[in-house]
Amino acid sequence: MRENRTQGSARGRSGNWPFYLDWSLNKMKVKPPVNMHSGPIKLIFEKIVDIEPGGELVPFYHFKITKEDGTEVGHINFKVGDTNHIRQCVGHIGYEILPEFRGNSFSYLACNAIRPFVRNFYDKVILTCDPENVSSLKIIQKLNGKFLNEIMVPKHDPSYKSGSKLRRRYEWEP
Repeated sequence: MRENRTQGSARGRSGNWPFYLDWSLNKMKVKPPVNMHSGPIKLIFEKIVDIEPGGELVPFYHFKITKEDGTEVGHINFKVGDTNHIRQCVGHIGYEILPEFRGNSFSYLACNAIRPFVRNFYDKVILTCDPENVSSLKIIQKLNGKFLNEIMVPKHDPSYKSGSKLRRRYEWEP
């Protein structure tokens, strides 16, 4: 049974944060499929990064993004959790492509590769980016992300402390 909740919340779970965190950590014991690819790229599962409960950060899956020949071109993270930090500032998906491989649609392809795995957790997720990051804006548009709003990053949020002041928020149905 699929149950939708707004703002990228996990399927079928409601209630307070500690209960949700317990569910997230249990769900994260599931290993992702080995064969995650899109076009010329493949995702290689590296690790689950656990986070201490009680804060705004959440556990996440970390994958290397590689070309067919095994050359590493970057990484992508899938965050499982529903804190204000995730919903408002950083979103559920984060990626980085190494400078020498940018401009090849590898981040778009990585999002497509991770899409079926994300659907095991969410019907909808939040994607965010800096309004001046034209490359990420194009990727989100190409993924058919639905614009939600643009927000000022709260001064207490971890993103603010690392220099992020403004974020555009999108909803993506993987």
